[in-house]
This record gives sequence, C-alpha cells and structure tokens, in this order.
Amino acid sequence: MSEDLAGEGDSGRPRHAAPALALVAVAAAGSLLAGCSGDSGGGGTARCGPAPSADVSQADLYGSYSGPHGARLELTAVGGTSVTFSVKNWPKEEGPGILTEKVPTFDGAGVWKLLNAPGEDGEVGLAFDGLDTSARGATVTELRVGEDDGHTVLFARLGDPDVCRVLTLS
Repeated sequence: MSEDLAGEGDSGRPRHAAPALALVAVAAAGSLLAGCSGDSGGGGTARCGPAPSADVSQADLYGSYSGPHGARLELTAVGGTSVTFSVKNWPKEEGPGILTEKVPTFDGAGVWKLLNAPGEDGEVGLAFDGLDTSARGATVTELRVGEDDGHTVLFARLGDPDVCRVLTLS
C-alpha cells in the first residue's frame, strides 16, 4: 500500500510527517546560513575581539599600549589639535601571522586621528611619517577602540573575517 506522507494513514488521521520534515529542513538550513562567524556584525551572537567602544574622544586614548612580540604604541598630544604617535617593534605585516610568529618590525612615528562619526564605534587611523609605499599597505594602520575588563584597548581584526584573529594592544 502506497501512502502520501501528507495524506491520511491507515487510521484515517492526517499524517504530519511532511510538515515535520520541512521544519527540520528549514531549521538545518537556518543553522547553515547563520554559520559560526566570529564577528557579531553578521547577526551572530559571537563577538570577535574586545567589546567595541563608542563615543570616545582623543583625550580618552592618550597613553601607551603594548601588544604581542614587544609591539608598542604611544598616542600623545603635542598641543591644540595635533596628535602624534610613535611605534616600536611595529609589525611590517598585517596578516594573522603577526600573532604567532616573529615577523619583521620597524620603529616609526606619525599623526593619528579618530576615523569614526559621533556615536559610532571608535576607530583610530595611523598615518606614518616617511613610511615607504610598499610598507604602507602591509602594516596595521587602523585600530578599533574597545574595552576589556574596564580598560581601554586598541585592536585590529586580522585576516579572514570568518576566523576570529585579533591583534590587541592594551
């Protein structure tokens, strides 16, 4: 005897297998579409990196920050609206390898500024003085402002956005 899954069974009651199977298929497809991205920007619940900070001012960011392999960043104010920075052991690369490997570094300086509009998550842009054009595109020049355990940190997401790798300077 051949039965339609959506039809009636031997007992004369409607069969609910087709709707149940459709629900399972939709749920499975939804979990595949959501993925497990490390970034909350795609609507997922996971966050990649420290909690972002909005409404930060330049004065909130002055100070020294340190990162992996001895990387150091100093954000200072010269006076007025001029804000400068200096780096020591700054990676010449920007990929995820800078987290695990000892990569070539350099010391440098320049000016920095907030790149975000008011009310948006804080982002700092670094403009290096005298950096040759080949290194300019290969080093970290933008950092997000975040908070970790009540302290301001600067961070950059590195490499593939589907894999959470973060350079954190605290």
